Amino acid sequence: MPKTNDGKRRKDNIVREEKNPFIEHIAGDESVVTSQGEARDARGNDDRHRVRIISKRVRICDPDNLVGGVKYLVDSLRGAEIIPEDDPKSITLEVSQEKVKTYKDEETWVEVSVHE
Repeated sequence: MPKTNDGKRRKDNIVREEKNPFIEHIAGDESVVTSQGEARDARGNDDRHRVRIISKRVRICDPDNLVGGVKYLVDSLRGAEIIPEDDPKSITLEVSQEKVKTYKDEETWVEVSVHE
């Protein structure tokens, strides 16, 4: 049973039954590829723009910091109208990092494959 901040146990809510919010968002049997099927044509080709970002660093960072750190870069690509939108139906985003030996070798590579 969850505790409140004062250390006392919380009483169950007998008046109403709360729904679990996660149940209505269960993906079920459908895979992610099937869910995004409208982005593929009849031959299975993906017509989304591909944005690939490679960060070359002396100190490798945590994956969540790396992916979160590319937000402004992707937003800039959208602002410059290089990509139409930054949602999953419009782009595929690949983010990776490589270790380099010196700080002068640090750089970020951005590759955009544009589909028209």
